[in-house]
Amino acid sequence: MRRKLPSANLTAEDLSGLKALVVDDHANTVRLMVDVLRAAGVGEVYSAHDGLSARQMLTRRDPDLIFTDWRMPLMDGLDLTRSIRMAAVNPDPYVPDPEVPVIMVTGHRSAREVELAREAGVNEFVVKPFTPAALLSRIQLVLSQPRHFIVSNGYVGPDRRRKTELAYAGPLRRNNDPDEVIDIVERQAARDTISVELEAMRRLIAARGGVDRATLQMTYRVMQHTRFRARQVRDKMLERASDALLSYASEVGGMEHCEAEVVDAHLTVLGQILEADDHDAVGAAKRVRGLEALIRRKRAARQALAA
Repeated sequence: MRRKLPSANLTAEDLSGLKALVVDDHANTVRLMVDVLRAAGVGEVYSAHDGLSARQMLTRRDPDLIFTDWRMPLMDGLDLTRSIRMAAVNPDPYVPDPEVPVIMVTGHRSAREVELAREAGVNEFVVKPFTPAALLSRIQLVLSQPRHFIVSNGYVGPDRRRKTELAYAGPLRRNNDPDEVIDIVERQAARDTISVELEAMRRLIAARGGVDRATLQMTYRVMQHTRFRARQVRDKMLERASDALLSYASEVGGMEHCEAEVVDAHLTVLGQILEADDHDAVGAAKRVRGLEALIRRKRAARQALAA
């Protein structure tokens, strides 16, 4: 059985009326998530550094969705979620909407940890380290496929019986991940997904005023996803362009050492290839050769400085 490819095609217009609350005790993570959501067009984005602070914000902000970390001081993400869901049984003046979607953003990924989060009433998950499209795809999921809310003796929260999920966006990790996507519709879906993720990355960089360590690391993950999907759809030029940046990053000692010019050039060329006719192999090859020439110039400049 083929698994669906991931997508995150919400527009800024779709998101402009939303209010989102980001809860995490790491300031850099909060800033990054807030920048991603604002760059994507989310109308109002608020933040809190722990579950207790988040609870105090609920009545004032009444968010449409919540992104929360798992491990936090004072009140962690699970306890925050439980307290929100239990307001459906015992009214809580701090919780205006017990059914508000909660998206857990965490590095915890074992089967038992996922089950604990689901039992607490979490709607969806984003695994750290994340990309812009990973956050946006979960918003799309809770908006376009809302779960029925259940209040019972043993459980209060979103119905877990829905089986469809967006596919993992990274390297192969399951036996039923497709090695290739041959179907024309799925091929276009893969290209659309790459386009959305690249555009989200460009918006994030613009919102932050240029590349920094966090955006460079995120760009590296986006390039890994792009190369993976390009291989799935057998798009040699997309694969070659994304691989060029990944190889260059390894050559210079990590993505954080890549020049902004090189990163911008790769994002631009990948976007141009995706916008052009899928069968324009000559034009795509010319653009990729331009990237490779840029990298050769940068390599020569570094060697000259080191001499």
